[in-house]
Amino acid sequence: MKLGILDIGTNSIHLVLVEIGKDLSVQVIDRAKETTRLGDTSFQDGYLSETAIHRGISAVRRFKKLADIHNVARIKAVATSAVREAVNGGDFLEMIERETGISVDVITGEEEARLIYLAVKHSIPLPKGRPSLIVDIGGGSVECILVNGSDDLRSCWSLKLGTLRLKGEFLKNDPPTNKELEKLEDHIAETLEPVVKKAKAAGVETMIGTSGTIMNLVAMAHWLDQSGPIEIQNNFRIKPRYLRELHKILEDSDRKERQKIKGIDPARVDIILGGSAVVNHILKELKIEEVILCDEAIREGVVYDYLERNKSKIEMENTIPDMRLRSVMQLARSCAFEEEHSRHVEDLSLALFDQTKTLHQLGPVERELLRYAAILHDIGYHINYKKHHKHTYYLIKNGDLNGFEEREVELIANVARYHCKSEPKKTHDNWQRLSGDDKHVARILASILRIADGLDRSHFSVVKQLQCRLNGKGVAIEVTPSSDPELEIWGANKKKDLFEDLFNKKVALCTASQNRIRTRASSSSSKASTDRGRARRSSS
Repeated sequence: MKLGILDIGTNSIHLVLVEIGKDLSVQVIDRAKETTRLGDTSFQDGYLSETAIHRGISAVRRFKKLADIHNVARIKAVATSAVREAVNGGDFLEMIERETGISVDVITGEEEARLIYLAVKHSIPLPKGRPSLIVDIGGGSVECILVNGSDDLRSCWSLKLGTLRLKGEFLKNDPPTNKELEKLEDHIAETLEPVVKKAKAAGVETMIGTSGTIMNLVAMAHWLDQSGPIEIQNNFRIKPRYLRELHKILEDSDRKERQKIKGIDPARVDIILGGSAVVNHILKELKIEEVILCDEAIREGVVYDYLERNKSKIEMENTIPDMRLRSVMQLARSCAFEEEHSRHVEDLSLALFDQTKTLHQLGPVERELLRYAAILHDIGYHINYKKHHKHTYYLIKNGDLNGFEEREVELIANVARYHCKSEPKKTHDNWQRLSGDDKHVARILASILRIADGLDRSHFSVVKQLQCRLNGKGVAIEVTPSSDPELEIWGANKKKDLFEDLFNKKVALCTASQNRIRTRASSSSSKASTDRGRARRSSS
């Protein structure tokens, strides 16, 4: 089933198209956005302007055509503060339905907050054992959601502090005057007081930011910190001091100066300061220690709400409760991966990892990343057999894996990319994206994955189990097969070089039966030698 989510917001209109699998998995198949500025004047005079209505209708019409191209079965549409508060908001929605056939639900601010909470809960792992505050800054309103340490929604607020609203009411000069900034800060402080009071009492130290304004602020702040763009926004973390530094820059800048700030969204140049002021106040009052980004918000929340309302429990969440593993499996299945082979390579990889700990000295975190790389190592076949290892890297990097930090995705992608063909090289762009420590980890994990993949060269799970024995000079890998394992041993021998180079140990592969024959032969030879020695001593 294909479902479309239409979000008619104050600043922009968004469309997200998803495909819901038989197991209730969700795959985004397309996205679209248009900046329509429905709230440009509505917060001052109470009406959506004719120009804004025209922009909105045109955008929805185009989005409807896009949904039709994808054969979307149903479009679930919601509208937020600009339409909710406008005197002619109902007329606007009637025009949409008349021209496109799409019926739009106007949701309350509290419902908007609940949907945002659903999106965040399904997209990133919330801090365990401690409360956090989710903040979503839109054009007309700001939604704040207090979440306890058990991922439960504790309180939510919808406040009239959106960026378009604040610009229209307080920021009339460019750059803003000191008096305007003081009035803006006083208004934000007064409006946010109930949120700050309750969040302080709960001991909130982490803020989770969603939607365009906060995403753009963090992207700009990251340029101040690292002088570069954020490659993966979901679950990205930043220290508040860079956001505070950015806020001072924005306060002192006029429009032309703001346009030159690295990372700024051109569509937000004239409205970003109000959003920054809201974020800065929350950071200061709550003494926030870390800001985490979530790239899913109300639109994705509508999807999850739809699924929850139509099924008591999501089937995949029942079978795979771990968010990270579930996200990996969703990506793998969306790429039509060969599940039996990949899961068998996973088992072999983990067995090799566990039995060579004294060599690599890595821990459970790296073990988990190896597991995911093993599951995903062949998804590049979905694009093409030729250079499938490179396609695998691209798919993992762009697979929207939920619950992972940017460096974790980069590690998994690199480990999977080097499961075959050449070893890592300095000239490889993807390899240069890793830090020195992560390169070391990636080499070890890739060396293990290469041997494991070789041990299932036939893709028939011939090797049922393996046993590693380490000695001073090498590593002996004894395999127990279900049938002739010569192809598997050949495959592993072809891919053991990286492991041998890393640990300066030769890898010897044999079957359990071969090892028993060698052991008996060695024992017989030793016994014969002992007998000859006794005979010599007796004759003397």
